Order: sequence, then structure tokens, then C-alpha cells
Amino acid sequence: MERLATFSRGNKAKRMLRGLYHGKLIKYGNQISHSDRKTRRRWLPNAVTKELYSEILDERIRMRVVTNVLRSIDKFMGFDNYIIMTHPRYLEGVGMSLKMRMLDKLRSEPELKPDDFLNVSPECWEYLKEFDHKQAQLEAKAEEKRLKQQEKQLEREQQMAQWREEIAQAMESGEEELPPRPVEKKKKRKTAKEIHIEKRLAARERRQNRKDNVTRIMAEKHQLKHQGAASS
Repeated sequence: MERLATFSRGNKAKRMLRGLYHGKLIKYGNQISHSDRKTRRRWLPNAVTKELYSEILDERIRMRVVTNVLRSIDKFMGFDNYIIMTHPRYLEGVGMSLKMRMLDKLRSEPELKPDDFLNVSPECWEYLKEFDHKQAQLEAKAEEKRLKQQEKQLEREQQMAQWREEIAQAMESGEEELPPRPVEKKKKRKTAKEIHIEKRLAARERRQNRKDNVTRIMAEKHQLKHQGAASS
């Protein structure tokens, strides 16, 4: 069986990069006896070895999975649906590699349709469109940031070249005071208090938005109820 490439966004245990753990980590604590003696111990995720079949990739994959993932696969009604539609934060290593392979195949073969598979839902194609749209936005932001950095670098080089010319002219004329070296403007860093205030204001705004949405939905339900009563 082909060995899958593993990669992760953070420091994870190697065993979690080789299977599907859905964010389940090793927990540490104390085992307390009847005499109140505390002994350090750890709780491992309930992982089992399973062979799962991917319809999109048309191959069987043997890996370690936790029982929570098996229940989630049943909830999503298919292994491919779970891999594609699960948030990347819960897919580390093999899971993220499978996700990218599935999306690449759906992208490279546009003739594939949901009717061609038994347990692949149409939401996978919608997720692919949304995923590509977000990736395009991220790439556009990265390109814009790169162009801004190039402009700043070019402006800095022009300032330094002008300063060198002024230094050369001052030395030729025999001036004692040479022009100062141009200093790059540094962005002012926010203090911890300012960051805390911004987070509090953002949380307050989110709570207010949720309240407004609930009020709007209740008003719409009340209006529909009155319309139904009036029509009857």
C-alpha cells in the first residue's frame, strides 16, 4: 500500500499525523485512590486500526482512527464526505493529505458527478467551489502584500542612493556636518491593553449581532403565524 505523506500546522504527536484523531489529544492527570493518594497517569485516545474505502480515490486505506471519527463518518454518511467537509483543524497529517488528494481529483476531472458514486454527497462539489474561492482570496492577499513589500524595498533603495549622493557631495565640498542616514519608519506596536479592548469590543459586537438576528427571526415567525391565522 502506498505510504501517505504527512504534514501538520503545529507540534503534534507523530501517531496523530499517521491517523485520524479529530483533535483528540493525550490527557494527563491524577489517579486518586480511596486513601486519597495521587498517582500521575495519562488517558490515551480510544484509537483502533481500520481499513476505510475511498470512492473518489478508489482505494482502501488502513490507518488508526478514534471511535469518534467512526461515528462522524456514519453521521456524514460516507468516508469521503467526512474527509472533504471536516474543518482542516481536525485533520492532521494523513487526513489533510487525503483531503487535498480528493479535492485535486474532483478539480482535475470535472466530468465526475454525484451520481457516479454511492456515498458521495453533492455538498462536496459545493465545498470545492468555496475552498477554491477562499484559496484565490488568500493568494490575492499574499500577492498584494508582496507587491507592497517590493514598493517599500524600492523606496528604501532610492532613499539610500540619494543619501549616498548627498554624502559624496558633502565630502567633495569639505562640509563638516554630513547628512543623517535615513531612518525607516517602524509601525507602532499595540499594547496589551489596546488588544484586550479591541477583543472586548469585537465580542460585544458579535453578541449584539446574535441578539439582533434572534429578534429578527422571532419577528418573522410571529408575522408568518399571524398571516396563517388570517388566511385560515
